[in-house]
Amino acid sequence: MLFRKKAWISTTSVAVVAALALAGCGGSKSTNDNTASTSANSQAATTSAGQASDKPKEAVTLTYTIWDQLQQPAMEAIAKEFTAQNPNIKVKVDVIPWGDYWTKMSAAAPAGTLPDVFWMHSGQFVKYASGNFLAPITDKVKAGEIDLNNYEANLGSIYTLGGQNYAIPKDFDTIGLAYNKDLFDKAGIPYPDGTWDYTKLAQAAKQLSQPDKGIYGFAAKMDTQTGYWNDMLANGGFIVSADGSKSGYDDPASIEALKARYQMILDKSSPTHQQMTDTDSTEMFKSGKVAMIFEGDWRTTDIDGSDIIKGKWNWAPLPKGKVKRGNIINGLGNVMSASGKHKAEAWQFLKFLGSKRAAEITAQMGAAIPAFKDTQAAWVKSKPQLNLQVFIDQAADAMPYPAGSKAYPVWFPKEGEIMAQAWGGKISIEEGAKQVAAMMNQAIANNK
Repeated sequence: MLFRKKAWISTTSVAVVAALALAGCGGSKSTNDNTASTSANSQAATTSAGQASDKPKEAVTLTYTIWDQLQQPAMEAIAKEFTAQNPNIKVKVDVIPWGDYWTKMSAAAPAGTLPDVFWMHSGQFVKYASGNFLAPITDKVKAGEIDLNNYEANLGSIYTLGGQNYAIPKDFDTIGLAYNKDLFDKAGIPYPDGTWDYTKLAQAAKQLSQPDKGIYGFAAKMDTQTGYWNDMLANGGFIVSADGSKSGYDDPASIEALKARYQMILDKSSPTHQQMTDTDSTEMFKSGKVAMIFEGDWRTTDIDGSDIIKGKWNWAPLPKGKVKRGNIINGLGNVMSASGKHKAEAWQFLKFLGSKRAAEITAQMGAAIPAFKDTQAAWVKSKPQLNLQVFIDQAADAMPYPAGSKAYPVWFPKEGEIMAQAWGGKISIEEGAKQVAAMMNQAIANNK
């Protein structure tokens, strides 16, 4: 699980496909996007001579696999509308939780049993594309069957490898500051807004904290996309250089930002790393034990489903740093299996998933911020009691999730292992950052 005016990091590298085998052992609008009818219907209805064909269409059932149960109703609604217009093609929506999703996909890929159509994440894309497990859609793009200019901020470029297109953008996400209005009211502190900077965040977190009662002002969690990557960018640091050749973890501005986040734990303005390991920090927010947390828009429905906090919380923009307001943007793509038995039908469904109509359903049901241009307003209105507009507004200046290289799958898992030692107090934050930088630089050098 982008959206913005920033250029995406191009995915041009080739990943180590052996890893899969081991694991297994947000322009112009195409008319195809404005309606659910497709050229496949007209081809089935007429012969090349223009005469009607009475050959019945084969009944086919496609499998569409996703990882978010909260989005299942919207995905099923999209599938139902597609089948209504393509009666011979039924779609079964399967949900595999994120924790198991990639384990099962990495086993299915070399076995040739991937779903017909499924969700793809930018952090996993290179492995699957370079392994020839995804069906390219380049010829469909060139033929004008799908127009990638219909999607926000050139999102289609995320899922490109070696000049081939592999995915149709589904949605995009940015990061917001969730806050508990009830705790703010009791402390007599004005709610966060666009004027807040990191100094104000730290001050308010101290005022809101009551460690003796198990209540903390902020969850200074050890996390990348929904955590310190945003801090590093805001403070003038960076994650990976623009050309992808160097880690930014050992940049002084990055280290300063990491230290500032960790200081909130030392100040008891935040739960400890162990507390947030034992209980997910967002669950702590949902239960009223944390007043503020950085989180992605995709957790909106989940958070609002808590009876404890429902009606007592809202979203604000992330605070401004010394240099800017940092924010990580990412987006999912829909892809089809290279080994699927029903590629023609899978393509028709994939194309419908990328249509304006599918985006409208996604937005109206509040499932995610759709990637299709000019369809986000319905998503913002899906929960009028919440300030969802902050996620759209922040997209313009957000930086893309830094997964566009074959080095990413190598360094990302190790990053978490090293930073866990720092957040757990076994090594200093500065030492942890420098170790991550050295490890990343080696991974980049080994995977050019």
